[in-house]
Amino acid sequence: MPALHLPEAWLEQPVRTVLIGAGGTGSHLVGALMALDHALRALGHPGGLQVTVYDPDRVSSANLGRQAFWPVDLGQNKAVTLVQRANLTLGLDWVAVPHAFRVSARTLDGYDLILSAVDRAKVRAEIGRLATRRRDDAARPVLWLDTGNSDREAQIVVGHWRASRKTVWIPNVYQLYPELADLTDRHPRQPSCSAAESLTRQWLPINRLVADLAQSLLWTLFRQGQLERHGAFVDLATLSVHPLRADPEVWASFGWGGVRGAP
Repeated sequence: MPALHLPEAWLEQPVRTVLIGAGGTGSHLVGALMALDHALRALGHPGGLQVTVYDPDRVSSANLGRQAFWPVDLGQNKAVTLVQRANLTLGLDWVAVPHAFRVSARTLDGYDLILSAVDRAKVRAEIGRLATRRRDDAARPVLWLDTGNSDREAQIVVGHWRASRKTVWIPNVYQLYPELADLTDRHPRQPSCSAAESLTRQWLPINRLVADLAQSLLWTLFRQGQLERHGAFVDLATLSVHPLRADPEVWASFGWGGVRGAP
């Protein structure tokens, strides 16, 4: 059975990581990445994670509690608030960009790990369209971990965004869910006026649980060197978590069969 393997360079130097979105799941992902960075360094990793966080939004009262923000953060940019917290707490030099992420191959190419936690399907589709298999056998792999959720359900998928032709390609979220390209206009964002209103639409634990599962995938990848399960599907109503196996038959059930010719 195929598996998603840890790039060797990730054990030899800081892992350049970009987090796109610092809202519901993204804000909790920052905390998850802090813990992962601290654990890796404690185990002797040379540099841990080097994280850049993008988000244009400011903290509002509707964000408090459900996202990783509190009254003291009101009015502040989300990315800046979270990165300052990480840097002050752990003595890091992570970077905050208080703007929307502009998807480009050149920008994404500068990272080792892409984390997307945005509710705009267009952004995720744009990232997916740029996924490439390089002819150069020595091409540096780039992994893409995407998170998405509704009010009580979620999915986490990690796969390749770039890899060499000799690598067994593990499909990313866009290859399993190509319909992301068609969801932009049909699923507009619905702003909340208060934390109470926000919580009536979305279950409180969903974003933190998604971030914890994403952290678990990355931790397993670092500690075991590979992932035989490269994602998960969550349903809070039934308290169920189902793994996404790295299996061509499973991928075929999504309509994707490009193991040899991917992407």
